[in-house]
Amino acid sequence: MDTIVLKVGDFLDVAGARGHTTYEQMAAATGLGVGTLHRLRNGGPAGPAAIAKICHTYGVNFEAVFRFGTAAPKHAPRRLGHRTGAAA
Repeated sequence: MDTIVLKVGDFLDVAGARGHTTYEQMAAATGLGVGTLHRLRNGGPAGPAAIAKICHTYGVNFEAVFRFGTAAPKHAPRRLGHRTGAAA
């Protein structure tokens, strides 16, 4: 199922044009948490509030910094049957 994800390169261009190059600067400007921005920049799904705050803060339309796509998985799948470390 498709979801809404951040077009990271385009977002960084827009934010960088305003001098916002760190998570902290972007968070202060948008009102989003650093963790939310980190999740978005790593391919996580974007919710309506985050979309609205980013578009409003940077004066861009949806298509400029978001797209419909597949969100990145939260964690890499574990390989079953393989243990690391010393055997018990």
